[in-house]
Amino acid sequence: MTGPHLHLLGGFDFAGVGAAVPVFSRKARAMVAYLALQSGHSQSREKLATLLWGVNSETQARMSLRQAVSSVRKAMHASGGRFMTDGDNVALHLDGLDFDVARFEALAARPALEDLEQALLVYRGDLLDGFGLKAEPFEDWLRIERERLRAMAVAALDRLVAHYSATNDPASCVRAATRLLAMEPLREDIHRALMRAYAAQGRINLALKQYEHCRDALQRELKLQPEPETRHLHEELRTRRMTPQATSRMAASAPLPPSPAHAGERSFGGDPSRPPTHYVKSAGINIAYQVTGDGPIDMIYVPGWVSNLDHAWQSPRLSHVLQRLGTFSRLIGMDKRGTGLSDRNVGLPALEERIEDVRAVLDAVGSKRTVLFGSSEGGPMCMLFAATYPERTAALVLNGAYASGRWSKDYPWAKTSEQVEEDLAVVERDWGAAADMSNAAPSLMSDTFEREWFAAYLRNSASPADAIALWRWGTEIDVRDILPAIHVPTLIVQTTGDRWVKREEGRYLATHIEGARYVELAGRDHVIWGENSDRLVDEIQAFVTGALPAAPGERILVSVLSVAIEGAGADPIERHAEDILAELLVTEGRQIRRSASGFLAVFQRPTRSIQCAIAIRHRLRQSGLDVRAAIHTGECEERGDDFSGIAIDLSSQLLDHARPGEIIASRTVRDLVVGSGLTFEEHGEMEASGLPGVLQFFKVDGG
Repeated sequence: MTGPHLHLLGGFDFAGVGAAVPVFSRKARAMVAYLALQSGHSQSREKLATLLWGVNSETQARMSLRQAVSSVRKAMHASGGRFMTDGDNVALHLDGLDFDVARFEALAARPALEDLEQALLVYRGDLLDGFGLKAEPFEDWLRIERERLRAMAVAALDRLVAHYSATNDPASCVRAATRLLAMEPLREDIHRALMRAYAAQGRINLALKQYEHCRDALQRELKLQPEPETRHLHEELRTRRMTPQATSRMAASAPLPPSPAHAGERSFGGDPSRPPTHYVKSAGINIAYQVTGDGPIDMIYVPGWVSNLDHAWQSPRLSHVLQRLGTFSRLIGMDKRGTGLSDRNVGLPALEERIEDVRAVLDAVGSKRTVLFGSSEGGPMCMLFAATYPERTAALVLNGAYASGRWSKDYPWAKTSEQVEEDLAVVERDWGAAADMSNAAPSLMSDTFEREWFAAYLRNSASPADAIALWRWGTEIDVRDILPAIHVPTLIVQTTGDRWVKREEGRYLATHIEGARYVELAGRDHVIWGENSDRLVDEIQAFVTGALPAAPGERILVSVLSVAIEGAGADPIERHAEDILAELLVTEGRQIRRSASGFLAVFQRPTRSIQCAIAIRHRLRQSGLDVRAAIHTGECEERGDDFSGIAIDLSSQLLDHARPGEIIASRTVRDLVVGSGLTFEEHGEMEASGLPGVLQFFKVDGG
């Protein structure tokens, strides 16, 4: 857990010591940011009032400043910072806080390459990224500071690209150049450095693709052609390239290698083809990822249950599958939070946290539009990502995936709670011994090497207690209600005799995801490296290398929060508008409609919608007002600043069932926030037009 800190790079993030995260209004945040960058230096109240409240009268501006100063002083007092007032002057001292801007500036000024790398880890994004005020003096200051810090980050990346190019470290050069081009896409010298780095790795196709990116950016933004040096490099690389697809054909036609046990080998030695492991921060958690392959399509593989990126390459069968996938894609692998090489002991995740981890990895490797390949429990993650971020999803591939992890009358193929506990007892009893492959891969039961490797793979993926907790968590997932919101090309591959995920579950997905292609393979193995591994890869290759349609339209998956305020006085929404907007800003919500006594807001993450409702209820309760709130997650159509669709209607209908002080959520919301720590109490059900059957809803406990 991170300590007391004030982070302004990439957004506003403040946390104190052992207390709830304080909620500041937008202008209080702006004041904190301004004073932090002048830390230790007094600023006059008149200057601050003009900077932030210049459009108000002098009296109103000073009153607003006093309120902001009061709220910030309380938070700083409990957090290690010192907020000093002296007559007409105000100063902020950050002695006990980790202030990322100061740390970045110090590291970026040092000559050592290690310090530059650390500086760029601290630089998560532009200063107060996404933040803005309708206050011209503050916006002018913010623009200047953003440009100054951004220039420091660019200079650091420039030095790293030059160093890694000169020292023949293409992997590090690719990482630095990719990030630099994301900030300055018209830098031809960096495009050339990236092309040379790809070529040094033997990834000629990616080098040529990079030239296309460079050419298109220059034509689109400047109406120019690349410089002669860039065009010459492109021609040189084209000459060097082998006969098109020769390498891919050789790899695809190679037979599946036998396990070392068949040749008398008993070692789990490293695989020379294993790619280097990198890390990216996602909400403070280190997520491990690897990149391999030279294909024109980006694909991320999200495994089931637990995994270990490095140990995966020690299985000849699994490494063969990964290598084949890399012949037609740039294959991105990751260990989910709590498993493998990623941070352990991070508690049970919410599904939405895990899809944010996927997004962080894709951002780190510069993948703007990606094929999602989810196997087993990785499938629901990919489904939620595809519904939430359709613009980032080129296609969805599911293998042995499921929509619900527990038996119910309308999903009778999953295991009952009793069967789940029986399975977990076996896992706990046999953990560490040669793995029982009778369910995961019956065809490999007699393969001693694979059984011993799989046991080692599991041991290095999670502790016994964590593995059991994650298994149980995986069985509580239910994404059935979001399936109609998936509108990307989808391939579903299901083994007919799979003992973990029944063929009916694959068929269920195919009938509930619009336009999905469904393929059944004969066999019994659940894992992707089992008896049908080559056939599975053939199906994926044929699907993703076909003509994928353009990015989807504006239908997206959102969580809709409906709020009604009850209490004395007229127009409570107007009177508390700043408090409400402050909470929406913190939780990344977007208000789309409002009346005198209520409003509608949409969120990309269901947990954030609940947190926002709890915070608003707490704030307005202090003013003697009761809040009723209802939340549903579903598909909407975005039209400019407005949204429409059944999720809007259902959220409004649910609100009629909430009593004063209650926050209720649909079953869809409850199922999506498993692992968030939120608790729910059954509250009722309702019939809703547009939905089959009834919609069950729950009261959010606590808060």
